[in-house]
Amino acid sequence: MKREDLTEKLLDIKREKGWSWKHIHEEIGGLSPFLITAACMGQMKLPKSRPSGRPSSSASPPPRSGCSTSRPIAARSRPCRPPTR
Repeated sequence: MKREDLTEKLLDIKREKGWSWKHIHEEIGGLSPFLITAACMGQMKLPKSRPSGRPSSSASPPPRSGCSTSRPIAARSRPCRPPTR
């Protein structure tokens, strides 16, 4: 089955059942609503590995590898000036 065919099939099911994109995202969960919508529209692929189950709203995401967990560097202490022409 081609990607275009699958997109049409998904859109037909969405229309038949009267689902919104928000409803679809809530049912799938774990990913950005924009990513899920784009994947359903055939514009991009979903990642192969997905977290098992839905993340709880109080859980913080795991730290990224290679990223520091320390506080971010403070902004410069100079006052902001409008851009020059």
